[in-house]
Amino acid sequence: MDIIIAGAGGVGFRLAKTLCMKHNVTVLDKNEDALNRLQESIDILAISGNIEDPKTYQMLVDKDYDLFIAVTDVDETNIISTLIADETIVVKDKIIRLRNDFFAKSSIGDKLGITASVFPFSLAASSVETLLHFPKANNVKSFYDFPQKLISVRAKKAISAEEIISNTVKIVGIERDKNFFIPSSYENVEAEDLIYLFGDENEIKEQCVKIDHQMPEEIKNIVVFGADTLGVEIARLLSTHNVNLKLIEKDLKKCEMASDVLQENVAVINSKYGDYHLFKEEGLKNADMMIASTKNDEENIIKCLEAKEFGIKKVVAINNDMEHYHLMHKLGIIAVRGPKTNAYYSILENINSSSIISQRHFCGGKGMLLARRILKGSYLLETKIKPYNKEDSCVFVIRGEKIQNFTEKREVEEGDVIVIFGLSENEEDMKKWITSL
Repeated sequence: MDIIIAGAGGVGFRLAKTLCMKHNVTVLDKNEDALNRLQESIDILAISGNIEDPKTYQMLVDKDYDLFIAVTDVDETNIISTLIADETIVVKDKIIRLRNDFFAKSSIGDKLGITASVFPFSLAASSVETLLHFPKANNVKSFYDFPQKLISVRAKKAISAEEIISNTVKIVGIERDKNFFIPSSYENVEAEDLIYLFGDENEIKEQCVKIDHQMPEEIKNIVVFGADTLGVEIARLLSTHNVNLKLIEKDLKKCEMASDVLQENVAVINSKYGDYHLFKEEGLKNADMMIASTKNDEENIIKCLEAKEFGIKKVVAINNDMEHYHLMHKLGIIAVRGPKTNAYYSILENINSSSIISQRHFCGGKGMLLARRILKGSYLLETKIKPYNKEDSCVFVIRGEKIQNFTEKREVEEGDVIVIFGLSENEEDMKKWITSL
C-alpha cells in the first residue's frame, strides 16, 4: 500500500517503522530533526512542512494513496490535515487519532469521511475500568465479533493445565521469566506465570480465583495518582461505578481542573508524590487498587512499589514506554497500555482487520490473535479445512459457547469463528493461512 503519515512524533515514528517493512510510507511533519531521525533508521519518504498548509501536499498530487493517518498530539491539527488531504490528494481510507472523546459521540467522522477514529485516552481508561469487573485479572480484551474474552492473570501457585482447560476455556499464552510462548495442551502452569485465558468470561472468573488467591475478590476503594488528561479520564470512568475514589495530584492547578470535571464524585487531594506518609495520612493503604497514571513510567513504578509496601495487592501502572513493560511485570505491577501505545496498536489493528478477518495484539505486542467468521454462502461451508499445525500457535473453532480444538482437517458451519493465536513474529505466515482459507 501507499501510506501517508501526518506527524513524526512517538506514534508516527513507530507506525512508520513498522509499516515501511511492507508498504511505501511517506511522513509529513514540520520538525526536520524528527524527519532526519526517521530517515536515518528506516526507508521512508520524508516531507518537511506544516501539515495544516495545503502547499505541503503539492508534492503528493501525482499519485493515488491507499491510506492517510493523522497522529499528531493535537486534535485540531489532525482534523484539519485530514480535511486538507481529502481536498488536495486522492486517498482511499483515512485514520485519525483524537484525544477528546466528544468526537466519538459526534458525527464528525462521517462528515470527514474518516474510515476509523482512534481515541487512545478512552481506550487506556477503559482497560483500567475492566479490572473492576475482573479483580483478579491483569488485562481484559473483548471482541466485537464474538462474546469470548482474552484475560490474563498471574498464577500464584503451580496448577495443572487440566484443572483450567475445558470446552469453554483455553490457555492460549504464557509469559514465563520474560519469555512469551504458546503452550501445548499438556503444559502445566508454574507459580508466577502470567497466563492468558480465552473463553467464557464467567468461567474464567472462577478459574482466576483458583489461580490467584492474593488479589482482592472485589474492588471498592481506589486511588489514582496523577491528574493529567488520562488520570482524570480514568477517575471519571471509575466514578460511574459504586466505588470510593481518591485522585492524588501535586500540581494545584491540575487539582482545581480535575475538581471542576469530577465534581463531588471523586475526592481530589493536592499532595507531593514524594510524600511517603500520604498512604497513612489519607488512608490510602486501605485501597483495593492503586493506579499510577502519570506520563512518567519511573514515577509510576515508584508509586506502585510504595503502594505494595503498604499492602495494596492490586497495583496498576500506565505503561508509556514499552522498555519498562517487562520491569513492571517482574515487579508484580499490572501494566496497562498508555495512550501512545494504545494509538499505535489500535491503528495497526484497524489497518490489518477487515469485514472478515480481525487482528489483535496482546502481551506487550509479543502475542497476536487472528479471527475469521464463517459467513452465509461462504465456499468454506462446502469443504474440509486444513488446520494450521505449526509450532508456537494454537487454533480453535468457536461454535456458540464451545471452543473446539482445530488440529485435524474438519468441516465448519455458518457462524463459526476460526481463531488462531501465535507469536507476532510469525504474523505473515499466520495471515497467509487464515486469508487463504
